[in-house]
Amino acid sequence: MTGPFGDRLESALDSMVPIVEWVPNYNPSWLRRDVLAGITVTASVIPEGLAYASLANMPPVTGLYAGLLATAAYVFFGTSRQVIFGPTSALAILLAASVGSVATGGTAAYAALVFWTTVLVGVFAVVAWLFQLGFLVHFISDAVLTGFSTGAALYIMSTQLGPLFGIDGASGVFFERLAYVGAHLGATNPPTLFLGVVAIAILALGEWRFPRLPTALIVVLASILLLTVTDFQQQGIAIVGQIPSGLPSLTIPAVPSLSTIRSLIPIAGALFLLSYVQGIGAIETFARENDYDIDANQELLSTGVANLAAGLGGGFAVGGSMSRSALNDAVGGKTQVTSAIVAGALVVVLVFLTGIFTNLPEAVLAAVVIVAVTSLIDLSGLRRLYTVSTSEFAIAVAVLVAVLAFGMLWGVLIGVVLSMLNVIAHVTVPVTSVLGRIPGTGYFVEQDRHPEAKPVQDVFVYRVEAPLFYANAPTVRDDLLTRVDAEETAPSLVVFDLISSPSIDVTAAEMLKDLHNDLQKREIDLRVAGADPQVARVLRATGLEQTIGQLGDEEPVVEVIQRWKQDTTD
Repeated sequence: MTGPFGDRLESALDSMVPIVEWVPNYNPSWLRRDVLAGITVTASVIPEGLAYASLANMPPVTGLYAGLLATAAYVFFGTSRQVIFGPTSALAILLAASVGSVATGGTAAYAALVFWTTVLVGVFAVVAWLFQLGFLVHFISDAVLTGFSTGAALYIMSTQLGPLFGIDGASGVFFERLAYVGAHLGATNPPTLFLGVVAIAILALGEWRFPRLPTALIVVLASILLLTVTDFQQQGIAIVGQIPSGLPSLTIPAVPSLSTIRSLIPIAGALFLLSYVQGIGAIETFARENDYDIDANQELLSTGVANLAAGLGGGFAVGGSMSRSALNDAVGGKTQVTSAIVAGALVVVLVFLTGIFTNLPEAVLAAVVIVAVTSLIDLSGLRRLYTVSTSEFAIAVAVLVAVLAFGMLWGVLIGVVLSMLNVIAHVTVPVTSVLGRIPGTGYFVEQDRHPEAKPVQDVFVYRVEAPLFYANAPTVRDDLLTRVDAEETAPSLVVFDLISSPSIDVTAAEMLKDLHNDLQKREIDLRVAGADPQVARVLRATGLEQTIGQLGDEEPVVEVIQRWKQDTTD
């Protein structure tokens, strides 16, 4: 199709479906690395898919369905070259804990709610893409992510203690599960515990010494062989059981009641947020490391399509996996051909090889989960926060404790609320500074950080390190007047430096006029410096120029002081 309409359609298609753009430019020399990476990643996807399905309280095969459909969808819609989409431990346990609290029937009723929840996750992501809301992820602070990640890892580990010890009935949040297992240690199945501990040891050794080796798949296959050729299964070791073969099919369960849908909406919202935050974190990391650009808004669409595909195909909520993406990058994966290889391999497994996993011990799946989530424990991040900012460290600890004490859903919600409160605190109580002049120059810097900076006689220079708007205007006004009143000798001039305030609203502009009146009562003049053209336009429109005199665009502090001295001596 040619002409303007054809060009626009082609551009829109390239934007929505990035595969249309990168496949024609594919370098054949990359194929060997992509195929090798695809095979290597598949060796991780299979055991983790089975394990995360059990974590989500879903049949094991659904983890393979979710992995297949998510990777296939991301091949077409993703902008990252290294990220692998599929089930993740955090999404699986959040789904299980949250949907489990709503489900009232048996297994079929629970699976139906998982279906609708996952579809809702996809819908939320697509709607967010339509409204270009990719920027919202930046409102979730590193402190919240660090606390949530560490808390989620510990929470997930606690859910695997029952299968690891061979103890049934453990439920509830982190502390309840620990208490239950501790109280029922007498019911431990020794062969189960032995098998699980050995699996953990081998998996941990593989992660440490042989990171590129498919240790998880080797352990899974070895444990299956062990139970197949020995009488270990007669020792009460729980196994996965028969896994149906064949590809996923579209089966839409009955639409739940309106009250149930209302209960699922916040759960789906939390899952969407977690899926996108996890995914975009991995996507941005590998884009930086490999020096290419990604599209945060397009990733909303890829997240949405991946979850819609996983849900409609009988899987569960999916997102970008940091661990599998790191493995892909480490073995040299160059493009999403890797994901296509993974999807193709999963098709082969689902059609021909599911019978292999019948005798897979649940304790080994628990071991796979426990070792996999250890990478989520971010002690170095907590130490960094403690060293740099005690307030952000407190936020991280609060989110961590919330996850352990109240569960994953409340951990996510509390984390979001704390992120919002943190943003509000930063903009409503901004950092302010009193400036001094570097001797022999025209530069003004913060006096508390630069002892060599000296105040100018009779002049008080003040700066706000934030945009000025209605929420912080009263705080800024009170702070400035308090600082001025605390001066041993009252200044004759206050210079309000706006160089670090890229925007201002009408309320803040009116505050500056009120500030002028407050200072005039103290026989102090007010001048403004550093206002960029947009800020200066707002100040002029509200009449500040008529009140305090000429407003220059981006006028330096030193020039404002010189002009004031000329005006007062004329």
